[in-house]
Amino acid sequence: MPAGMDEYLDKVIENRFSVSLMSNSKWRKVFTVLDVPELMLKQCYWKFVDSDDEFLDWFTKSDELMEKYVGDYRPGPFAYKRIEWLEIPKVGKSSGYENVPFKHWHQDIDGALSILNSVGQFDTELTGRGLRIYGFRE
Repeated sequence: MPAGMDEYLDKVIENRFSVSLMSNSKWRKVFTVLDVPELMLKQCYWKFVDSDDEFLDWFTKSDELMEKYVGDYRPGPFAYKRIEWLEIPKVGKSSGYENVPFKHWHQDIDGALSILNSVGQFDTELTGRGLRIYGFRE
């Protein structure tokens, strides 16, 4: 993590958002309780507080979690507070195989939502694409 990144993120968050919905421990709880094979959660869209763009990448597994950061991860390590939201699509699609349906897999967002509702209070939304979990709201 580059020196000064925490301070930079704090300023971005202060200027852009009125509501903080997640702590480091809540994000760790999300990733830990959803790291079960039956749900088949392998992919999600990430939206960071310091970017206008979202990107599709792998869903974080519990063994990649650190106290304040997600580590050993393609865009990482990155602070949990950098996550504006993440969205788990109903259907996962491997890169390069987006148009090959037999390479797609079902991600159990209903099961994920049920688990989240059973372990705490999270700001979630079912979208046309999948299950969105918010870290911040404007």
